[in-house]
Amino acid sequence: MSEPQPLERPQLLTDKVCDRLREAIVRGELKLGEQVSEVQLATWLGVSKTPVRESLLRLKAEGLVEIQPQRGTFVFQLDAAQVAQLCHYRAMIEVAALRSALTQHPAGLESGLEACVSEMREAEKAKDLQALAQIDMDFHHQFFVHCGDPYLRAGYAVIRSQLVALRFRSPIRNAISSHQVLLEAVRRRRVDKACALLHEHVLENEARYRTACSVGCVDA
Repeated sequence: MSEPQPLERPQLLTDKVCDRLREAIVRGELKLGEQVSEVQLATWLGVSKTPVRESLLRLKAEGLVEIQPQRGTFVFQLDAAQVAQLCHYRAMIEVAALRSALTQHPAGLESGLEACVSEMREAEKAKDLQALAQIDMDFHHQFFVHCGDPYLRAGYAVIRSQLVALRFRSPIRNAISSHQVLLEAVRRRRVDKACALLHEHVLENEARYRTACSVGCVDA
């Protein structure tokens, strides 16, 4: 065996830059479809181009930016067909995770969903739509936390970042009622009913997401 090589220390600056750029995309500081450059972003953040370049590669893997040869780097933007595909994929994978969680860990799932609905009530009282968007994401993430299937979790990770960005651009306004009914089905262990409600709930978001992808874009 050759001499051991020291491992590189974690690239904390790159982590911070990546987190900041992700936040800028999610919260709309960078518009959907907007072209960005390493120089522009480095100047904006007060860092060198290297952590920006590495961060953009990470965000590309998350689906938040597109790197097009000879053209440049762009914040992601979905057309109507892509939004439909995203929603149908999301419905398929969330329903599978919910069914698995209700079969394997129903008590943990119920507890996690109850906590999210309680937080929704507080956020709704405060009229904090951005908090509601985050709690909405946490509610749906409970299916994957309790499903026990790493393949389902990996499949959800593929679309998670785009969903977060779209949710923040189109926060749900009937959060409690639409999630309470699903929670009730989980409490009663009505698996088929809960899955049907979730499938309908997810597909109802398609129109909101299409609007989010057309409003506030650079070419809207």
